[in-house]
Amino acid sequence: MIHRVAIFAASLAAALGLAVGLVVAGLAPAAAPVAAAPVSAPVVATTEAPAPVVQVDTVYVAPQATPQDVLVTRVVASRPSGGDDGQNEGGDD
Repeated sequence: MIHRVAIFAASLAAALGLAVGLVVAGLAPAAAPVAAAPVSAPVVATTEAPAPVVQVDTVYVAPQATPQDVLVTRVVASRPSGGDDGQNEGGDD
């Protein structure tokens, strides 16, 4: 609960600081209305503006590859059973 009170107090202090800063800078709302500038001549409507040129670019995107099943078949030569297959079990170094 104390955190909510602290956040509320900090937000009030920030708003007050902002208001004081705007008043000091002269950007506060004016109390007296400002007179409108006199109009020198009425604005005459010009002819229609030319239509902007639209250029369309065509972008071709390659479709994603569809996932496919891959079947791997291997034929492995069988080893002769028993005997020495060329690997040492250590000890004869």
